[in-house]
Amino acid sequence: MTAAAFAHADGGHSSPEIRLLQYIDRFGVEAVMGRKILYAHEMRRMIHAENVSRAYHARNRSDAAEWVKENPEMNKLLYDAQMLAEKDNAR
Repeated sequence: MTAAAFAHADGGHSSPEIRLLQYIDRFGVEAVMGRKILYAHEMRRMIHAENVSRAYHARNRSDAAEWVKENPEMNKLLYDAQMLAEKDNAR
């Protein structure tokens, strides 16, 4: 999930969680999922993937060194996501 979100933000393949979130935003939960609710684990996965994508784009829109100083938690999230994406690509 994290690696896919990073790869998606980096212009690679589409993240299933990001794609699902986009479909839900566009069509609604019931149309996409066939039920009226999302489970907590589904929401957490989509939020996590969205956080990776948003952090990636925020860092790229600003001075990276300054952004890292101001956002150490998000930088750690991006670093971990990037390491996982690179590990997936090495397979």
